[in-house]
Amino acid sequence: MSTEKNWFDPNTYIDLMKQNDLTKMFEMPNVPGMDTEMLTEAQKKNVQAIVDANRVASEGYQALFKKQVEILQNGVTELSDAMKEASTQPMSTEGYEKRVEMAKAHFEKSVGMFNELSESARKANEDAMAIIQARFSEGVEEMKNLASTSMTAMKETGTKKAA
Repeated sequence: MSTEKNWFDPNTYIDLMKQNDLTKMFEMPNVPGMDTEMLTEAQKKNVQAIVDANRVASEGYQALFKKQVEILQNGVTELSDAMKEASTQPMSTEGYEKRVEMAKAHFEKSVGMFNELSESARKANEDAMAIIQARFSEGVEEMKNLASTSMTAMKETGTKKAA
């Protein structure tokens, strides 16, 4: 039996909360208009957003890793071919200039590939962060609505007690 947790499954986080008895923090005294079910649902959405963001980032980094391996393999092949070609050229001014041009072209290609890799990493992070930001905005609206509902209910409860 594997003891590894599936961090892409929201139930893993819920089980973790139950194990550590964090569910008690949701057991609050009855506050008029406080929708504890809505709070629990909001937390589930938060966990799901984190899971989704991690999945998106993971997929992005897996693609990045594959691209790095491909670049490394191509680079080794190109370097090997260049070394073979250079070894057949006589040492002359013309041969030297050709080697310098090959090295310059290889360097420029490498810089371009590393720029592409860094752009891929940035994109993976940006996509993951967009999920978190969207959930944050949604959560803020949920909390505003919950606070408004609670305040209205507390005012109504206070009015009924005074009467």
